[in-house]
Amino acid sequence: MKTPSKRNAARIMHIITGSTIATYIYSPLAENGLFQNVIRFIVIPLTIISGLWLWKGHYFKSSVTKNKKTFLLASLCFLFNPFIFAQTNEPVKHKRWGVEVSLVGAAAFSIAQAKVTYLINPEKKMCGTEVGLGFLVQPESTSKANDAFNADGQYSANMLSIGIRQYFWKGLHFEYVANLGNAKITKSKVDGKDYSAFVIFSQSFIGYKFNVLKREKFNLFIIGQGGFGYAKNFNQWPEVKSNASPVYGLGDLKIGISF
Repeated sequence: MKTPSKRNAARIMHIITGSTIATYIYSPLAENGLFQNVIRFIVIPLTIISGLWLWKGHYFKSSVTKNKKTFLLASLCFLFNPFIFAQTNEPVKHKRWGVEVSLVGAAAFSIAQAKVTYLINPEKKMCGTEVGLGFLVQPESTSKANDAFNADGQYSANMLSIGIRQYFWKGLHFEYVANLGNAKITKSKVDGKDYSAFVIFSQSFIGYKFNVLKREKFNLFIIGQGGFGYAKNFNQWPEVKSNASPVYGLGDLKIGISF
C-alpha cells in the first residue's frame, strides 16, 4: 500500500473512531456496559494508534527501515494473514448484490437489523450508489441497555427498512435509512395501559466500508459508521418526559458479504 493510501486509511479510521466516541458521550449508549467496554478496549486504542500514525508515522517507518531484521517476524505474520493480504494487495471487484447485518444493535440492544443491498452503478470506481431493503425487529427487553427505549413503558417494534448509501471515495460514504413500522409499549409508566403507534425511525450515517476478504465470487466487508437518529411517533402514547429530544447520536458496526 502506498504512503498516501496508508495515511488516508489512518485518517478515515481516526474519523470513524472519533465519531463513535462522540456517540458514546452524547447518546444513551453511555450507560450500556457492553458499549463502555468496546469504547475503552477497542475504540480508544484505535483512536490513539491512528492519531499517532498520522502524527509520527514517518518516524516509525524510518525505524522499521533501519531495523528490518527486528520486524521480520511481524512482517511474516501480516503476509500470511489472508484478510490483510486481501485488503491491501488485491483490487476490489465491485459486486451488485450484498447482505449485511448490524452487530451493535444485536449485541447491545437485542435488535435484529439486516438488509439486502443493490449497487446501481458498479461500473463507477469511486462514486457508486447502493439502495437497500431490510427489516428492524426489536423485542421487549428489561435489560439496562434498553432503558432509553423503555422510558415510557416496555418498548418493542417491527419495522421495514429502506436505505440509500452514496459513496464518495473508495469506501467512504453517507447513508440514510428510514425504518417504518409498528411500535408498541406495554404497561405505560404514565397510566399502566398498552399502546400501539406507527413510527418512523430515521438514521443518518457517515462511515467507511472495508473489504477485508476478496474472492472472485464474493467479498466480505465490515462497515464502521457514526451519525444521528430521529424518531417520529404518530398516535403518540403518553410520555414521561414530553420535552425529550427526538434526535440522538448513533454508532454502528455492520458485517456482510457482496456477490
